[in-house]
Amino acid sequence: MEQLISVTDLTKIYRMGDSEVYALAGVTLRVNRGEFLAIVGRSGSGKSTLMNIIGCLDTPSSGEYYLEGENVAGLSEKKLTRIRNRRIGFIFQSFNLISGQDALENVELPLIYRGIPRAERRALAQEALIEVGLGGRMHHRPAQMSGGQQQRVAIARAIAARPPILLADEPTGNLDSRSGGEVMEILHSLHRMGRTVVLITHDDRIAETADRVVRIQDGKIASEEKRN
Repeated sequence: MEQLISVTDLTKIYRMGDSEVYALAGVTLRVNRGEFLAIVGRSGSGKSTLMNIIGCLDTPSSGEYYLEGENVAGLSEKKLTRIRNRRIGFIFQSFNLISGQDALENVELPLIYRGIPRAERRALAQEALIEVGLGGRMHHRPAQMSGGQQQRVAIARAIAARPPILLADEPTGNLDSRSGGEVMEILHSLHRMGRTVVLITHDDRIAETADRVVRIQDGKIASEEKRN
């Protein structure tokens, strides 16, 4: 299978006074196109640092990171921003929606930054909202929607530009079990349609629905299990 993500001997060091703290200590990981991968770890394990580097939100202290064959480990912030905008869709625990805009406008916003013409971005946003089951709520604002519906808007925003990878960081963390289950089903539906999903979670029950589970502890890969 084609490798979408390849990280080799990745380290991230934070300096605290005279001390060095290794958030990542030699992580090597491969993600194939079309895979559903769960990265599991407790708070402080390094999973969020790894996600930030994979998502081009941060850079490693050392090591290699190739995304679709391009070495992005040492790119400038300007180039990393371009990669984030075009190749990665982010879904966070917090929905990060703009309260004064309706669902359609929230989904359109990152498409504006990409310079997509109005008619095209409107069509992409509408299609994405229909895909997550919100075709009838396009003109509702966040305050008029439940938490689960707001997370669906956030998912639509992440997929509207058709990025090759979706990064989901604790996407059910602010939801009740029913809404969380619905969000996970949407992610699995997107995966079945061919999208690559990397899920960051501390919840073993959620992780076990993935194709492969990687457990991270003390900044290192502790175990890896293929489930499907």
